[in-house]
Amino acid sequence: MIYIKNAIVYSPQQRIENAAVLVSGGRIAAVGDVACPPDALAIDADGLLLVPGFIDLQFNGGFGHDFTADPTTIWQVAEGLPRWGVTAFLPTIITSPLERIGAAQQVVLQQPAGFRGAIPLGLHVEGPFLNPQKKGAHNPAYLRNPSLDAVVGWSPQTGVRLVTLAPELPGALPVIEELVDRGVLVSCGHSTATYDETAAAFDAGARYGTHLFNAMPALHHRE
Repeated sequence: MIYIKNAIVYSPQQRIENAAVLVSGGRIAAVGDVACPPDALAIDADGLLLVPGFIDLQFNGGFGHDFTADPTTIWQVAEGLPRWGVTAFLPTIITSPLERIGAAQQVVLQQPAGFRGAIPLGLHVEGPFLNPQKKGAHNPAYLRNPSLDAVVGWSPQTGVRLVTLAPELPGALPVIEELVDRGVLVSCGHSTATYDETAAAFDAGARYGTHLFNAMPALHHRE
């Protein structure tokens, strides 16, 4: 167990002054006016701010490294993230050849011995199923329509946790349904989808919007 005292604790509901936090088995067991168990490791926060670790759902790289250009740097970057409050993240691979995504899957599944850092929870695959009209910085040479053949081998067990796609593209709805059945989270993004097309995607199992209001049309008053 770990006992942290004299912290300013931020929760989703409130700020707690001079609080203590007890962590047991890797989980927060108690917050507030908590006594220190005799067998706990005691840490004095000395008035510092204490919040739960951040989980970054779209992280393309850091410290001079780009995960799409070189997926082998994922674990190296992960070592430096806790100092910025990030304790888990989704390494994000943008539009690129499917072979590059496959290489990143292999990397994220192989935790190095003795690793200490933020935990990669699986890849966020942002593309290649994006609308060319809203491609942003993505390479148009690798954009393609969604297909079941292209996502063979994509699952949380094989390193893919989240996929961003444009739901209006031909073939998108069957791909959304298949990915969701496998346990992959699906997000809509880089899209010109109408209200009805977006609603159909959410009916098929999509749950998120990637950088909402960016790389999408402005809202129309009739939609």
